[in-house]
Amino acid sequence: MVDKPSMKRMTIVMVMAAVLVLLAGYMIVHKWGGTKPLPGPAADKAVPVQVMTVRPRNVPVVVEAVGRLFPERTVTLSAQVPGQVSGYDGDVGNRVAKGDSLVRVKPTDYELALSEARGNLAAARARLAAVRNAHDRFEKLLPRKVVSQDHFDKVEAEYKTALAQEAQAKAGVAIAEERLKKAVVTAPFAGSIAVRHVEIGQMISVNEPVMTLIDLRQVRLKVFIAEKDFIHVDPGDAAEVTVEAYPDRTFRGRIDRMDVKADAATNTFGVEIVIDNAQRLLKAGLSARVRLTVDNIPDALMIPQHAVLFREKGTEVFVVENEKTAQPRSVEMGMTQGDLVRIVKGLRAGDRLIIKGQNYVKPGTQIIIAPDT
Repeated sequence: MVDKPSMKRMTIVMVMAAVLVLLAGYMIVHKWGGTKPLPGPAADKAVPVQVMTVRPRNVPVVVEAVGRLFPERTVTLSAQVPGQVSGYDGDVGNRVAKGDSLVRVKPTDYELALSEARGNLAAARARLAAVRNAHDRFEKLLPRKVVSQDHFDKVEAEYKTALAQEAQAKAGVAIAEERLKKAVVTAPFAGSIAVRHVEIGQMISVNEPVMTLIDLRQVRLKVFIAEKDFIHVDPGDAAEVTVEAYPDRTFRGRIDRMDVKADAATNTFGVEIVIDNAQRLLKAGLSARVRLTVDNIPDALMIPQHAVLFREKGTEVFVVENEKTAQPRSVEMGMTQGDLVRIVKGLRAGDRLIIKGQNYVKPGTQIIIAPDT
């Protein structure tokens, strides 16, 4: 059981604690409480910004597309006569001139066939000479009735047969010569060997591929462009082509062929660009990017894309008003070109556009303008 003096002391302690709590609350409310606003930036503090003057200019409309290069001409040469490959006079990567030997078939059989054909021709000519003499002699005797008509007719038939046999022998020689000639596969045009299909000692048959030849003096690039751009291009239009292999170099080309029917799957049109390649720098199969100037927009207003702010209500920019405040303008954007975007509505030539610091201003914000860019 607690005595009365202890109870009295506890009561005094509790009262003093309550007074201290109330005093602390009073001090917090009246010294640091919400009756006084927290310190912050002055409402009239100016925001530094950078501006540019909007000026119209002519802007080319450029279409870019990607494709792969392919040779101006490609041909896979085949054997025209069967036989054993005795050698080849060029390999992958070699340049050859028109008429150069590429692959040789062992010629022994064809040389023997030519010798036999020439022998047959010699025999046919000897027989023809004998028959011709007899025919000429009988032809003189026939009017004098020295020989009978039947006998002359027989000699004349032999003469005609000899003529035919000579012609046949001549054809045999020509065929044998041609077959011997075909034992060597030659280049139909100047180019580079892309593929060698045979090895020495290999037996090949007629029409079997032996080499693939490509012409890289010019190369072609086929790309597909949308119909809205296709209607602006024409054969002969200039094109700029770049490849990753030569990032700092631009190759000049021109449109050579254009599709007359859209691709059903993509609704795009094929366009072929021909590119001069006298130095043979461009190789078949390289990926390439082409830039085609399809139109020109006069008096276009182009501004940096980073100057545009995207809001829930749309896109806007800030312009300078009265040289001291920022004011918003709702804008409509058009085509982009690099880091620039065309403004088709909302800006006028001569407007001073805030291009740096626009994220820190509101309508009517006081600004400090840095020199124009």
